[in-house]
Amino acid sequence: MLLRGGTTVRRWQHQPLALYFSLAVNAYVLLYVMFRTSPLQKLGVAPPAGHPFISEYMRAQLSARQPLFGNAWPSLTSAPPEVWASGTLGSNQTLAEAVEAALSPANREELQALCGRCLHQTITKSVEVRGIGESVFVATGDIPDEWLRDGSVQLSVYLPRLAEHPVLRPIIEGAIRTQAYYILSDPWANSYRSNWIKPQSLGKFERQIGRGGWIATRNFEVDSGAYWFNLLWNYASTPGGLWAAAEFLNGSLIHDAAALLVDTWRLEQRHEEASPYRYAELSREGKGALSNYTGMIWSGFRPSDDPNLYGFNIPVNMYAAGSLERLVKLNQLVWRDPVLGAAAAALAAEIRQGIEKFGVVSIASEDGSAPTETIYAYEVDGLGGVLESFDDPNIPSLLSVPLLGYRHYDLNMYLRTRRRILSPANSHYYNGKELRGCGSPHTPQRYVWSLAHCVQGLTSSDPGERADLFRQLLKMQGSNGLMHESNDVDNPSMITRPLFQWANTMLVVYYEQTFGRSCSPFAEALRLQDVAAREAHEARTPRNGGPDLPAYYDRLEQSIPHV
Repeated sequence: MLLRGGTTVRRWQHQPLALYFSLAVNAYVLLYVMFRTSPLQKLGVAPPAGHPFISEYMRAQLSARQPLFGNAWPSLTSAPPEVWASGTLGSNQTLAEAVEAALSPANREELQALCGRCLHQTITKSVEVRGIGESVFVATGDIPDEWLRDGSVQLSVYLPRLAEHPVLRPIIEGAIRTQAYYILSDPWANSYRSNWIKPQSLGKFERQIGRGGWIATRNFEVDSGAYWFNLLWNYASTPGGLWAAAEFLNGSLIHDAAALLVDTWRLEQRHEEASPYRYAELSREGKGALSNYTGMIWSGFRPSDDPNLYGFNIPVNMYAAGSLERLVKLNQLVWRDPVLGAAAAALAAEIRQGIEKFGVVSIASEDGSAPTETIYAYEVDGLGGVLESFDDPNIPSLLSVPLLGYRHYDLNMYLRTRRRILSPANSHYYNGKELRGCGSPHTPQRYVWSLAHCVQGLTSSDPGERADLFRQLLKMQGSNGLMHESNDVDNPSMITRPLFQWANTMLVVYYEQTFGRSCSPFAEALRLQDVAAREAHEARTPRNGGPDLPAYYDRLEQSIPHV
């Protein structure tokens, strides 16, 4: 939204103005070609000189290349899908062989079965498809609501499998449309209901924290929108390409949701002065702790759904900046909206400047080689308040920085930060009789999260470390043979969240990225075993007189819930 004189004006309500602005931008583009000066820099909205996305934006304004996706998409090599949308792409054979050698045959067999059980959990247990995919709801698991964050990852893992199961494409498209509608209904919310509910039917407490309509929880978490931006990118970057992907993305619903999110984020850069967002559980009459402008986006809550201590979360802003850079590229190729492109590029650059200025802190050197060393902070407020030597397992996290699509991070600084997070310097790092890893204020003390185990593995080049994490993950299976939210480090059978689909998805990602081997055959073998066991209760010889084969019965596609 654009705030002019206190009035909310949506850009899509002023088409003539947008047309004139577009003509003006194109005129400036010609000047750019003639004089080698960025027209958006003249307008005062461009990122710093040398920012690659602004030059790509300019080139796209002069180009009408088609088709936009598949092998013809020019940006795939520079920014591939996220790791959870990549399947086995990017795995390293040498590393895979070393990890396999460090695991016992029993470990390897058990991991295959675990991966097979986890893969189709979301698509068979946690989606609700309406009609033939017009809208699709993706529950987080044992909580019957949809988090944009969880749902985006849960869906992305199926993108490399569209050739195996083509029906997944309209399901993913329906989920993207549904999330876009949710965003338009409230860009500050983080989770949504499957069915609309009249606010007056809820109790006072629920109404007071913004619930009602489609809204399940109204915790403003910046990463929620970033996950949706990246889901669009993952969809468009599907290996092998998708026929007419641009046609799907070019709908007004998706464009308008993207534009609204960017406008909301720009508003939240100046939360103190400009934001209308209030939440009844935050201090200072719902505004949260005092903050100052940093260039980053203010967030009320962490990816764990816990309130921020300080308003600017560093890994969340890294993830947001990376998603905006991808959004700029999508805008070049799909919407070609000059207002959206300029705003997203400028915001990404401002976030980067804020991270570099406020998100780096000096601490005493661990090895004594120098008096101090620099690491990334977890949260800051722009007023001197800093939360460091802390991380939360929910992604985006500091541990996950290399996975966030933020190409500007400093590798050595990340490695120092990683070492500190995975040590007693982090008060939520636990070492027990059976497990060790990162816990969270969101769960009991001495409980560690499988999400953090998977991220630790994905960011490690040490085969011994990866193998050890796999062995721990096998211990973290509960009685249902799946991943959970967290486990007690001394007694892994003690868990939180018996059905946590985000964790199941990340187990699949960690396995496939490590071994370069798809979990799909394992999942199908287990599914056929289940079909055989089910049908064994009712004996009937097939008409051909042969054995009763599970291949005769329903396929995976028939197990996808429709309502």
